[in-house]
Amino acid sequence: MNTLPQTLLLQEGGSIAQDAKPGYIYHTFEVRPGIAALRVRLSYRKEGVCQLYLSVFGPDGYRGTRMKPGEVGEVELELTFGAGGASLGALAGAIEPGTWRILLDLERTHHATEYALSVEASLEPISFPSPPPAAAQNGRPGAGWYRGELHSHSHHSDGRTAVEDVVSAARRYGLDFLALTDHYTTAGWSELRSLAGPGLCVMTGSELTGHGGHANLHGLSEWVNPFVDGDGWTVNDAAQATHAQGGLFCVNHAFSLDLGWRYHRFDWRQADLIEIYHHLEGSANTPQLTLWDSLLRQGLRVTGVAGTDSHDPYSGQHRLGQVFTYVYAEALDSRAILAALKAGRAYVSLGPRLEFSATSNGRPVGMGESLEAGTEVRLEAKLSDLAFPARVLLMKNGFYHAHKDIAAGRDSLKLQFSDEDGRTGDYYRLEVFALKPQGGDYSNGREWERTLLLSNPIFLT
Repeated sequence: MNTLPQTLLLQEGGSIAQDAKPGYIYHTFEVRPGIAALRVRLSYRKEGVCQLYLSVFGPDGYRGTRMKPGEVGEVELELTFGAGGASLGALAGAIEPGTWRILLDLERTHHATEYALSVEASLEPISFPSPPPAAAQNGRPGAGWYRGELHSHSHHSDGRTAVEDVVSAARRYGLDFLALTDHYTTAGWSELRSLAGPGLCVMTGSELTGHGGHANLHGLSEWVNPFVDGDGWTVNDAAQATHAQGGLFCVNHAFSLDLGWRYHRFDWRQADLIEIYHHLEGSANTPQLTLWDSLLRQGLRVTGVAGTDSHDPYSGQHRLGQVFTYVYAEALDSRAILAALKAGRAYVSLGPRLEFSATSNGRPVGMGESLEAGTEVRLEAKLSDLAFPARVLLMKNGFYHAHKDIAAGRDSLKLQFSDEDGRTGDYYRLEVFALKPQGGDYSNGREWERTLLLSNPIFLT
């Protein structure tokens, strides 16, 4: 729009106090018929922590979000859109006449600042590259164990790379499926779908980024309102809207301090998944296991998954391929993977592979399934690709039941456990940790930094 005739529709400013609470700031503007393109700009000064995000809504709904949480100094956020295309984070489409709304999301601030807001309109259309067509094939048929990533970001939100780079890294590091979960926006979906293939299933979603916590909305076919801190729309409503599309609601990094989960009125029956291992969260992974077990003991079937939360798929802790969620799905496609996750046929791994089963009355079942209580339960773990000496722990109802220490270097091995006191409501899961060298401080071998594998439960009914 830089070279096109422009009309200024809005020019306003405002102040944010140092002690301002997280919340939404609204501005509106009118668009007359005949406008072909809009550009919305927000600028503010950031010194340290001051997160302010820009979102725009037309009369027919959501049109995009822009955020730059890592920048310091003069921060400028811009959204441009029209029938001919859109900028990063924005959705292309005709400019509807009527009342438009700007939502400024103040996530948090440690200092006062001023902001300036402007809206420019053009009678001339804008031109962006056309969205690529969807790939002819997204995944492939055939049941089996598939590994992938459920938490990644592109430059359409706060990621550092294009969608193409995220997908390229997923292939390079051997992923079978990839979920793109940009904050707020669905702007990367078209490009994502164009990059699928028989070797990589892509999954559309977004990350609900609320003031009381974050959640991935997996398997969406259309945008779900993530603004759950105002206007009478709650996190429970967002979860129900996700389920209405056949999607799954995943609570993310629940103990990440002011980005952790603080929706104390959340109905945990709405949670399908929870991140029990987050690659950036360090020791916060330990209480995530405790929270998960408290939900399982209540009888809630919440599946434990991993998340890299990748913002740069080739760099450091954000690099893809360092932790995986494995699922046993009937096919490598989005719906089959979602069904497997919902059913709990999954485990988290930083390397080893697992088959975990239990047998009672001659009937074997796997992760996510149930056995009838009443007789001795025999449990078997088949492990492979172990690069380190390890401690394998069998957990019952979230507490220690038994363990075995094993050496590294074997292609595969079987471990067997038993329980003669299995009762209705009990569940079993496995944890595998790399062992420390002999000597040194005493430990029970469950240090988060040595995590190798976390299974989902087998239940007794």
